[in-house]
Amino acid sequence: MPQGKAPLWVRAGRVYREKGPAGVWFGALSRFGYRRLVLLGRRLDEPVPRCTARVEAEIRRLRPEDEAAFVGLGASDADAFRHRLELGHQCWGAWVSGRLCHFAWLAYREAWVEYLRCRVVLDDGVVYAYNAYTDPECRAWGLSAARQSVCLPRLREEGHEVVLAAILPDNPSALPPCLKVGYRRIGVVRALGAGRRPRILVHLDRDTAVPTRFTFQRALPDPPR
Repeated sequence: MPQGKAPLWVRAGRVYREKGPAGVWFGALSRFGYRRLVLLGRRLDEPVPRCTARVEAEIRRLRPEDEAAFVGLGASDADAFRHRLELGHQCWGAWVSGRLCHFAWLAYREAWVEYLRCRVVLDDGVVYAYNAYTDPECRAWGLSAARQSVCLPRLREEGHEVVLAAILPDNPSALPPCLKVGYRRIGVVRALGAGRRPRILVHLDRDTAVPTRFTFQRALPDPPR
């Protein structure tokens, strides 16, 4: 067993407490090469509900000088922060008492989907929201919905038309904030295979009213960071 890594039964118990039996089930499937994400979409020409956090929060786009605050949250590293900004991605955050407590990334044209080991290619006007994270101590404060109620109108002002997101089906905390600001489920994307380039399957719901101007594609021989 690798040094510092908890036994499998301990990790399974932790997942069960946080996500229930579905989390354990999908976690086991992912070890055998089956992974899936639920696709959500939102038209930006529709009104955005006003959502406020349960605490006083400053919501704004992160700048290069916010790197230390981003890294200090412990969800990612400085290299990823710099690389994504160099690609032109936006990072929006919520600050409470001067501390970054929540963030999410927005990508254009193309993004790497780490969980599925594939890439998503976006048409003009389509934004991909990904890698949202909230400090565990702050997850009851409503920061995600509040952040989205600020950044979604900004995206519309910039000329974008649709926002796409992909969430874990066993993550009970991810879906409610998205539904609160007007996202709808539009389908499911699956990855089959344990190698570096799994097969990617997309199933779109028939009754979706959100334009599906994107494609999920298998990784290139040398996938991006």
